[in-house]
This record gives sequence, structure tokens and C-alpha cells, in this order.
Amino acid sequence: MLSDIFKSVAGIDNYGLISTILFLVFFGLVVIHTLSLKKKDVDDFSKLPFDNSTKDTDDI
Repeated sequence: MLSDIFKSVAGIDNYGLISTILFLVFFGLVVIHTLSLKKKDVDDFSKLPFDNSTKDTDDI
């Protein structure tokens, strides 16, 4: 029944292609951004949860 509904929608085959292209573009941008990070920044990010040099804030 559900497949009959999808077959009746005009241009439904384009949605699979468009979603795949969007995924690949987004994944590619994330990989490029990750590879372009500086080693110093990555080291700073890895120490963030344990860094006590930030200001203490009052918990509400």
C-alpha cells in the first residue's frame, strides 16, 4: 500500500538522489574542516573538559 502511494508521487525518484548528494556534500565539508584544524587547536579542545582555568559560574 505504501509503495503504491510513493509510485503515484511525481518526481519521487529525485529525492533519493538529492538526499545522497546533500549527505556527501555535508560529509565532505565536515572532513575538510576537520583536516584543516591546527594541531594546537585540537590539543586545546582535548583539554577543555579538564581545564580549570575558566571562571566558575554560579549554578542555578
